[in-house]
Formats: sequence, C-alpha cells, structure tokens
Amino acid sequence: MTNDLVTLLNQHRLIELNHLYEERMPVWPGDGRFFLNSAEDFAAADGNYNCQLSLGDHCGTHIDAPVHFIEQGKSIDAINIRQLMGRGRCLDMAHLPEDSEITHAAIVEWEAQHGEIAAKDIVLFRTGYDKKWQLRPDHNDFMSGWAGLSGDGANYLLDKGVTVFGTDSMSLDCCNSADYPAHQAVLGAGGLIIESLANLYLLPTAFTFIALPLRIKGGSASPVRAIALVSA
Repeated sequence: MTNDLVTLLNQHRLIELNHLYEERMPVWPGDGRFFLNSAEDFAAADGNYNCQLSLGDHCGTHIDAPVHFIEQGKSIDAINIRQLMGRGRCLDMAHLPEDSEITHAAIVEWEAQHGEIAAKDIVLFRTGYDKKWQLRPDHNDFMSGWAGLSGDGANYLLDKGVTVFGTDSMSLDCCNSADYPAHQAVLGAGGLIIESLANLYLLPTAFTFIALPLRIKGGSASPVRAIALVSA
C-alpha cells in the first residue's frame, strides 16, 4: 500500500500554493507580523545556526479555525486534518470587479461549465490577488479591492457538503465587507478557511489538495504549507 501511494505521488506534479514567509510580508492590520532573528550563529562561534520566529497565527498563507469568529468553536489543534486533504476545485473569479461578491449564481454558472462541486470538495477561489503580493511598504494593492465570497454563496456550498474554502486574497469575504458573512457561515458551520494562497492560476479546475497546519494549542489559526498534486 505504501508503494502504491509513492507511485501515485510520483505520477503527479507538485504545485506550491504558499507565499514565502519573510520579514515585511503583508498582514491584516493589527495582526502580529513576521520576524526572524538569529538565536545561534556560526559567526558568533555557537557552532550551529538556528532562528527564533515571531509571527501572528494569521500570518501569510494560513488556515482559520472556527474559534476565530465563533466563541465556542474549535481551535486549530482540535480540527480534523482529514478535511484538508482531498479533491480541490479551483474557481477562477479573477474577472470580477473590485469589491464585488462571488454569489451563489456565479458558482452555479461556473459549475455549468466545469462540473458540479461535490461534498468534501475543497473549494478555492482565484481572485488574482496573489500576483499583487508585495512586501511592505509596497503592499497596498494586495490589501484592498479583492472580490470575496457572499453569504449566499457560502451557504450554497455548505449545503452541498463543502467544509474547506480557500482564496488567494487576504480574506474570504470581500474587501469592503462589514459583517463578514462568509466567515460567519463557514466557521459557524465548523468549516475551515484558507487565506493568502498563491499560484492558483497554475491549477486546473480539479486536482488533489493537501494543507497541514501546526498543532497550536488554543490557536485561532495556523500558518500552513499548502500544495496541489496535478497529473503529470
């Protein structure tokens, strides 16, 4: 069985879906930033090199746990990571205007062209914002104007059995949202949200998705390494 899995993996291309974690990377206003400091160094005659990291749990490409918006929701260490491995569907919504919503109707229209989304599919929305990712102070374009999932769009997919939602923008909700209907719907249903993904433009409409968070006790989110496996 192990050899079968290795053979299967070797038959696929791996596509990196993460941004690089580095200092001055963009973060949500008020969230913890990313810092890397040398703890030991060859130049200091320590005999080795290792680093000390400081970062917010929503830093960079990350997964929101239900407790991020739902007071009694699960923290990141309590989620079922099997949710984060399965068939991915990438919905290209990069044509939408700034500050617009990805509606139920837009998703149904996409399904008519590319096939129905099924229960347990991992649904990723491509807004094109990963190409706007820049280090501070050149990050303003990434921080404004993205399209996001509407409440009715989220509920439509939740009713189909989708529990994991992702986007290449800063938030699953649209930039000008005041009440975050997608976050409320998805996290309120025990689902998970992956934000600030990269390279979604390289994905076909269906692929294998894997993302594994850190086991942070009580965490509202976790940095994640997300990949897609695509037939070679």
